[in-house]
Amino acid sequence: ALMRDQLEHLNNRFNIPAAAINSDQDELDNDRARRMAANGQLKVLFVAPEQLDHVDRFDFLLNLHVSLVVVDEAHCISTWGHDFRPSYRQIVNYIQAIQSKNSEVKILGLTATANSITEEDIKQQLSTMRPIKVMRASMDRPNISLSSFTCEAIPEKLEACHQLVKQLMGCGLIYCATRENTTIVAEYLQEKGIKATGYHAGLPPETKRNLQRQFINDEYQVMAATNALGMGIDKPNLRYIIHFDIPGSITAYYQEVGRSGRDGKQARGILLYHSKDIKIQKHFIQSAQPSLKDFQEVLEVISNAEIPQKITQIKMATGKHPTIITVILAELVEQGFVQKKSQNGSQVYMRTEKTGMPNLQRYERQLETRSCELDAMVNYAIEKNVCRMGILRQALGDSEVQPCGQCCICKATELVIDRQSPAALHASKWLEQRVVPLQEAKMNKLSQGVALLNGQYRSPTFVAFMKNRANTSMVDLGLPEELKNLLFHHAEILAKHAPVQAIVPVPSRTWGARDAIASLLANHLGIPVLTDLLQWRQLPAARQGELLNNDQRKHNVQHLMTCTSPSLLDMSGILLLDDYIGSGVTLREAARALRKEGCFRGAMTPLVLAQVKWRLGTSGMI
Repeated sequence: ALMRDQLEHLNNRFNIPAAAINSDQDELDNDRARRMAANGQLKVLFVAPEQLDHVDRFDFLLNLHVSLVVVDEAHCISTWGHDFRPSYRQIVNYIQAIQSKNSEVKILGLTATANSITEEDIKQQLSTMRPIKVMRASMDRPNISLSSFTCEAIPEKLEACHQLVKQLMGCGLIYCATRENTTIVAEYLQEKGIKATGYHAGLPPETKRNLQRQFINDEYQVMAATNALGMGIDKPNLRYIIHFDIPGSITAYYQEVGRSGRDGKQARGILLYHSKDIKIQKHFIQSAQPSLKDFQEVLEVISNAEIPQKITQIKMATGKHPTIITVILAELVEQGFVQKKSQNGSQVYMRTEKTGMPNLQRYERQLETRSCELDAMVNYAIEKNVCRMGILRQALGDSEVQPCGQCCICKATELVIDRQSPAALHASKWLEQRVVPLQEAKMNKLSQGVALLNGQYRSPTFVAFMKNRANTSMVDLGLPEELKNLLFHHAEILAKHAPVQAIVPVPSRTWGARDAIASLLANHLGIPVLTDLLQWRQLPAARQGELLNNDQRKHNVQHLMTCTSPSLLDMSGILLLDDYIGSGVTLREAARALRKEGCFRGAMTPLVLAQVKWRLGTSGMI
């Protein structure tokens, strides 16, 4: 989002030729940017840190004629570089390498959020050949009024967002910790008649570009977004920032709330706090916190492999959380235990001759630091006596701080949340009945379908279904009337938007009521059910829930399903029926079998009774 925004200004507003290289663009755009950079046609080239993590791309950037290296959001190389995006650590390696080629290359680090500790860390990392001069300004944002409200649960937060947006003027951002929450918030506000949309990193690149453009142009009143729309989004007339979930640190909160009021006019920053939100941030911390055992297991996989391993192979072999693998590999390369090389355009990892075990003191300090940062953010949320802007400013390095005079501590806020409103009860019911859209980007070659129940909320209907799904008959299953009505209703909706001429159940060794429910739905829609069209050629070695990450789950079912009667598929569309979806790889395998072995060219629309979230790095569902 930051790159798109600044490219627009440089090329169209200032007539400065600029381009970008990042994974959000297709390779044609990236290749064009590389050619222009190599030919000297650019004044500015934006590069995502991950580009430095690949040896071929690192070498390309090292061979460009560069006079200035700018590290935007420079606090990332200190506070985030060791876990969230290990590629940030490659920035320092690049600076050292390019300055060794040309000592005249200048370095500029920019950040709006660096306390004294972070400042010293940035200086230490960037002072490779010359001392770094520091210019610091006040962290005060006198035009932003800060407030915090305690909410008891997600339904109450949803209704709080609705009530706040109705009271506030102009456009606003609602920050969420997860992609799913951005969709939930946007849908709820849409249902209330508010022009709202959601934005997160998992959306297709073209969709993200369009959403950003439309939001900048005031086509939406509200955008619910993850921090994928965080740094640098330049919309001067943002009048408010609402945090639906608590951020992991004051640094992150200041960054995000600081998106508002950039035109100098009055703006608001509002935090909705629920004590259970802390679990999300603790999960983020733990998912990036490797142990010595984790390092040993990754080293063992790389050492014992007959050929150099790609990162996907390492993830599959170890079963660890993908973030943990990324962190470990970056650390092993940095400490010299592993070497990365380019092999036919792919990056592979090989063991070096270095012995011993890596130094993990960094991660011990990191865990302590991040836990303290989260504690500080929680204290900000529940503080009843100290100026909120003052808390932020002191945490970020301002030594002399006076009360701001306008936060909810310094003066009573006129914003009101009616917790007894009937709409609050409506929000709870709405959330329970809300179906989960299955995006085409995730499903790959499948039309957009839905899951009827969201396992995240453990509704009575969800619990009853998951408990009884192994029963073999509809009588034994006792399919709740509410779920049956949802099934019929949304099957009808899907059939209106895509051709549906038959129901194809996905094979399952544990869904006892599969055939009974498929027949029930087929009778309701008046179409046939092709019960045995998809079968397991060979049963997967394990149940998906027993595996440890999605790479293992993909390998577990890949190429094991077969389409038995291609001649039956001379139709324009089918409804793929399954009991629940986690990673989505089983449905994608069903689509592969129908396309490749069944030669089916029609539309395939998934209808799933429940969505669950698998744990990563350990078995079971969240």
